[in-house]
Amino acid sequence: MQNTRQSHYVQARYLDGFLVPPNDKLWCYGRRRAEPYPAIPNKLARQRDFYRIPNAPPNENIETFLERSVETPGLAALRSLVATRQPLDVESRIHLARYVAFQEMRVPHTRELNRRHTSQSITHMLDRFRETGGTSAVIQHIALAEGVEVKRAQPFSIAREDIEAYAQDMADNPHSFDLDSMVDLANDMTKFYAAMQWSVLLARPNTAFITSDCPVFRTFTEPGGDDSLLRPDCSVCCPLSSRALLVMNSDIDYLKVSMKEAAEGEGKTLPPTGFRTITDAGVMNFNRRIVEYSHLWCFSGSKWDWIVKAMQQPSKRSMPDFFGHKDFSGVRWRRKD
Repeated sequence: MQNTRQSHYVQARYLDGFLVPPNDKLWCYGRRRAEPYPAIPNKLARQRDFYRIPNAPPNENIETFLERSVETPGLAALRSLVATRQPLDVESRIHLARYVAFQEMRVPHTRELNRRHTSQSITHMLDRFRETGGTSAVIQHIALAEGVEVKRAQPFSIAREDIEAYAQDMADNPHSFDLDSMVDLANDMTKFYAAMQWSVLLARPNTAFITSDCPVFRTFTEPGGDDSLLRPDCSVCCPLSSRALLVMNSDIDYLKVSMKEAAEGEGKTLPPTGFRTITDAGVMNFNRRIVEYSHLWCFSGSKWDWIVKAMQQPSKRSMPDFFGHKDFSGVRWRRKD
């Protein structure tokens, strides 16, 4: 019988970076909870069998891959960036971009939404097969931002029996069928994040950044619209430690250069990385956003009444609108602000 285990969806060693020495515990704030409680990082941001692979040998799960290929090199790059305050080399930059991308995709909130999206897409295809009696379909993925096409993938053919087999896998393994797509999506997003302009915002000694169960969130300079990574006004934010927060800004020109170099087997051009100490008020503004875009939990090295009050409000995490037409289905992420 396979052993159950607690799986971290936010790495405990990452959470260590938000401790206030000599204290070894973080304050944990729950959404709509009246009081925070202290806990060591290893006891936070975890869920039983979160990465369990059905029918796998005991203790075999995706965490081995995450630790070896994502967490170990990514956390090393993160700590180097914060400690040296110097731009990373190409390899380390990719390691940290992958670390952030996986952190965004691996949390319960994002995984659940991606499962819902996949389920909706598969159901829509099966309904079309039943209506038409077809045995295969041509699939093409199209990315839209504000209703405008910004990316079109190469079409491919898929057999009805393959869709039916995938639907059965979803039914048999409702909490794990998404693991492969989670990895694929995170790897795709790594390319975008590595090619964005980076700004490392530094806190003054008398203040500190906090973090959450969804550390990666997006902000936009223009109100309303889609919560799209491909919007030119998009910034991706992630607290790196109590001392630093990473902001990645869209830069289409650098993205084109990096993709061209990748296609040619090169990879030498790096977007700039800036470092800037911000005011205490600036840190507070980002901390408020971290609370707003958390899902259920926030973590802080210090106890703050304002976090308790802010966590009484609903999360601003975008909820997708799923839609399906005759030959087309998709998801649209509408912002709440």
